[in-house]
Amino acid sequence: MSENEKTAHCLDWQAKVISTDDLLEKFRPGQKIFVTSGVAAPGKTLAAIARSEARNIRDLEIIQLITLGDYLSHSNARQYRLKTFNIGESISKEVAEGKVDFIPANLMELPYIFLSGAVGVDIAVIQTSVPDDKGFMSLGVSVDVANIVIKQAQMVVAEINPHMPVTRGETAVHISSFDHFIESDLPLLERENKPYNDTTDRIGWNIANLIEDGATVALHVGKIFSAVASHLKSKKNLGILTHVISDWAIDLIESGTVPLDRSRYSGGLVTASYCYGTRALYDYVNRNPIFEFYPIARLSNPFVVRRIQNLVGIMNVKKIDISGESVIFHSGDNLLTGYESKLNFAIAATISKKGKAIVALNSVDKEGKSNIVIRHDCDTDNPHSTLGVVKYIVTEYGVANLFGKSIRERALAMIDIAHPDHREDLLAQAKALNYLYADQIYIAHHAANYPAGLETRKTLKDGLELKIRPIKPSDEDMMRRLFYNFSDESKYFRYFASKPVMPHKEMQKYASIDYRDIFSVVAIAEKGRNERIIAEARYAYDKRTDAYEIAFIVDEDFQGKGVATFMCDYLIKIARDRGIARFVAFVLPRNEAMLKVFDKCSVKPARAYEENTYVLRFDLLSPQN
Repeated sequence: MSENEKTAHCLDWQAKVISTDDLLEKFRPGQKIFVTSGVAAPGKTLAAIARSEARNIRDLEIIQLITLGDYLSHSNARQYRLKTFNIGESISKEVAEGKVDFIPANLMELPYIFLSGAVGVDIAVIQTSVPDDKGFMSLGVSVDVANIVIKQAQMVVAEINPHMPVTRGETAVHISSFDHFIESDLPLLERENKPYNDTTDRIGWNIANLIEDGATVALHVGKIFSAVASHLKSKKNLGILTHVISDWAIDLIESGTVPLDRSRYSGGLVTASYCYGTRALYDYVNRNPIFEFYPIARLSNPFVVRRIQNLVGIMNVKKIDISGESVIFHSGDNLLTGYESKLNFAIAATISKKGKAIVALNSVDKEGKSNIVIRHDCDTDNPHSTLGVVKYIVTEYGVANLFGKSIRERALAMIDIAHPDHREDLLAQAKALNYLYADQIYIAHHAANYPAGLETRKTLKDGLELKIRPIKPSDEDMMRRLFYNFSDESKYFRYFASKPVMPHKEMQKYASIDYRDIFSVVAIAEKGRNERIIAEARYAYDKRTDAYEIAFIVDEDFQGKGVATFMCDYLIKIARDRGIARFVAFVLPRNEAMLKVFDKCSVKPARAYEENTYVLRFDLLSPQN
């Protein structure tokens, strides 16, 4: 169509406006009617179909990717059959009762289903914004396969709604693509922005700590994603790439976390297919160039999305097995906001440079049963594979890094983040299946004392960024690797004896502490998805001196960067907060490096020489310190 013809259409489009009654008269029994999804459902047309008793409104097939709202719930006699790709909460009951046809499909193949004619369309009803003076309308907050269906359908109708935002990206459609127009002023469907509890907030905090500055994050709809977003507001230079955005986007952008100058091609700004939230969100995305919306298939192909570095994919699930290989997803998940959608981003994150795939879940369900299980009950559950892509599992009790871990190491790491009430039972089950050593130590009431509030991050000399946290029983293997990385002299300085080996039997005792009489913190260096303990500092009560003996060790590759001084001062702070009055340290004269570290600490020790050893005594509660 020429520009002159388009201009003419702009002048006379209102001549094509018809009523819903006029539209329904054009329907014929057995026709296939495509309607846009979710928030963009053409509510006025759907409600008219549901109420109509016209003889020609019979045996219709209404095709919709995602079904939200109750536009079709007012029909007394079913004049139509809904055909949907949705498996979510809003329609799952009717699917189970055989009242709705469900088409299993993955997101990437949706365009080809319509292009190939596998799902034919006679009439397409698309909700849009009001045409501008050049005759362009916007698909607004719902960009699925409408651009394809418009070209495939025999008749195309636009339900024009002034409440529909005008959005950027591949959302523009010209009035010349439509045969008829319906005018509607129904408000868009909204999703209540409900508050989340402390457990969800803690999960969000744990996930946020895995996300680095400069990352591109796939946040979705739901309380966990709102919690994650709230803890990302202190980050820098983030981008958002996802299928569905919600109200969390407003505060995240207003905080300055999502910069305006980062290229969208490199994962910057906000790119999505749908928007589902409150009216405030719809108003916020209206004509806002930070947001761009693209068809589902564009954002669903992990082999396209993988080009973005530091991509973080997050999946929230209901249950997970102890290996992290299979999950049960929530019944309310649908095609767009559910498991497959999130799995696509997780796959892309796994093959993205420096990417991370994360699974989040509550440690227990509403009945108090563990959501971390040894094996799923396949008779009652419907487990789905994670395809081996997930590297981090997060609960309110912490993070389990599974990358490169054996089943034994994974089992220990997963028990560490399970609810304390279930850890001993999980341990017993894992031992029975030979997932763990028969003599594996795990003292549940000690693990329950784990002080998650002491987890922190610290950037030291030369930009060295470390994760600092209390030691866990699952750190056994990383601690053994640290031990064997030391020279014989360093081992002698630490243990005051020749110690060539550190077998499992000894190291598991060393890593299993009560966090009271014995306390230990480790420094973890992260490289990509790999974690490595590069330092450990601990104090333990010593009856002989009626004080807590302090000692530390730092990987020789990381010495001279201030690690030991920070660890020493951090232990001092923890001890003071706990009312501990005295530290004591025993240092061999040849260990000049350790003596220098202790001299740099925030509390200056009194030094004495006893039996060929320097004894350093720290008065932690003295006003002078």
